[in-house]
Amino acid sequence: MTGAELAERCKKRDFDRITVVTKDIFKRMANMQKVQKDIPGRICTCSDECTPLTDADGQPLHYSQRQASYYYANTEICFVEPIEGETIYKQFLDRYGEGICCIRERVMPEMIARLETHFTDKGFKPVQKMEKDGVKAFWIDLTKELGIVFEVISGDTDPEPAIRSDMRIAQINISTPHVQKTIEFITELLEIGPWEVGKQCNAVAHDTAFTVDGVLKDQEFAFLLAILVCGNIEWEVIEPVEGKLIYSDFIEKRGIGFHHILQEIPSGKWAKRLETYAQDGIKLNCKGGLGPVEWCYMDTEKELGFFVELRTDAVMDKLPEGYLQYFYPAD
Repeated sequence: MTGAELAERCKKRDFDRITVVTKDIFKRMANMQKVQKDIPGRICTCSDECTPLTDADGQPLHYSQRQASYYYANTEICFVEPIEGETIYKQFLDRYGEGICCIRERVMPEMIARLETHFTDKGFKPVQKMEKDGVKAFWIDLTKELGIVFEVISGDTDPEPAIRSDMRIAQINISTPHVQKTIEFITELLEIGPWEVGKQCNAVAHDTAFTVDGVLKDQEFAFLLAILVCGNIEWEVIEPVEGKLIYSDFIEKRGIGFHHILQEIPSGKWAKRLETYAQDGIKLNCKGGLGPVEWCYMDTEKELGFFVELRTDAVMDKLPEGYLQYFYPAD
């Protein structure tokens, strides 16, 4: 597909759930109230008795798991604690430990069979499926290629939550050793694009500081990042190049995978939000600015299993000179 065709495909995409696997859902719920205040969670137990699953061979899966859902303006964060059964989430938790595991795309019912065929033809036969009361879903295992799981669902599922936060999850990030290889794979498999590939470094960023040996300080740094706005969320792929970076630590520990989510904060509330985090004992891991936009990462991995990036909502009228590298696809 050309860049224009991919952009058209992206317009109405709906990534309606981000799944985080955990060993202790009650601990994560308590920490969510600390990190993401005033967003109530809804907890339930899910099993094969209420939501039947089948494995890659079509055999029924006996399982149970606890789930806690947090609803934002544009998507949902769902913590899952596997209790029994060899579900894809249990396998992910055993292999990688706690963290962001899966992103789910919601599609029209007439599309789901075509998409299952599409993924199967690409060599990614569903490893888990669900069908109940007109709802169909399947999961594909992309851990070898991207370190993630991808779910597709159609049909009406949960009722609209009573409370949905007005905050948005603006972005989800994949950290990788090879940004070009990664976006080529995602573009081919998910048919999304085009990507804007840039480089953040000392020459284009300002007011930067990074945690190095436990101390927040400036350093020589560089990382490549590919950005794509796709439907209701922004995808970001980052390759660390130079310096002691939060992405490098993640890749060294577990390889490519989902690293963080991002929330946009009104510029007028930026200082207050950082002050609140500091009062709650949540440290700043790194920070910087690109043009009028400020960004930082809060050290929430121990609390949530992933990092939370914050970014001001300032408008970037012009990219700093030297930032933009290229577009993919180029046409």
